Amino acid sequence: MTLERNVPFDVAAYEARVRSIPCFICAVVAGDPAFAYEQIFYEDEHHLAFLSRYPTMPGYALVSPKAHVEHVVREPHLDWHVAPLPPGTPYREQQFHALMSENGLIPWSREQAEELGGRLREAVSVL
Repeated sequence: MTLERNVPFDVAAYEARVRSIPCFICAVVAGDPAFAYEQIFYEDEHHLAFLSRYPTMPGYALVSPKAHVEHVVREPHLDWHVAPLPPGTPYREQQFHALMSENGLIPWSREQAEELGGRLREAVSVL
């Protein structure tokens, strides 16, 4: 898998999509098949962790409560973004820059999401 961000990200299309559908995290929690890229790799009674549909790096995941909890500055579900960074990533690229999809996305397929989701599920099952 390449780490090169060579897939453009259409911010306007993304915004239109998320504004035209109900909360996508609620759809992931409900098991909506339209959200198959968002492979759940950890789940308990109250929380889940799943892969991002728009990865900027392999393993880019979101962690969220299952209950729809809103934050004062956001209308969709509250969530945290977690991104494993390759060793040697310069400090200024470790934070916001690493997650900015405007810098491009890595090539990603549903099959890759399912394969990585399976590996992550197996890894967290032994914890």
